[in-house]
Amino acid sequence: MKLNDAIIGLVVLLGGLAAILQAQTFQPTHGQAYGPDLFPTIIGSGFVLSGLVLIVGGWRERQTVGWLRLEGASPGRLLDAGLVLAYIAGFIGLAPVLGFLLTAGLGGWLLMVRFRRGHWLSSLAIAALVTLVTDWAFRTVLLVPLPQGALLPRLPW
Repeated sequence: MKLNDAIIGLVVLLGGLAAILQAQTFQPTHGQAYGPDLFPTIIGSGFVLSGLVLIVGGWRERQTVGWLRLEGASPGRLLDAGLVLAYIAGFIGLAPVLGFLLTAGLGGWLLMVRFRRGHWLSSLAIAALVTLVTDWAFRTVLLVPLPQGALLPRLPW
């Protein structure tokens, strides 16, 4: 399956604009020339520029490539893409209730079992390690609070 770059570029551009707009709502840090909005604004601006480049390139090749090609897209690949999108939507809905650790760990494990063709035990170890390291990095190093949820106790970091 191949989407025209203009379609992907539009999604990237809209995501960048959303990041910039959301960053503008962050409270400024007193006594500093920059605040918590700086980094998301820079990243969002990069997404906007990248999206514009993709849109221009996709618009130029729309006559030869078209907007959407399904040749070579197996049903399994389409299912995999749908599962990733369902995981993202599920994470957004479930993380506030279940917390980051359960939502990311369980979802990551299930996706890895699918993508690694049933290697459930090693996928469980990888998902647990990646989830714990990510939680530690966001909470301790970056000082970004992740959803705690009500089922698990807070980890020592």
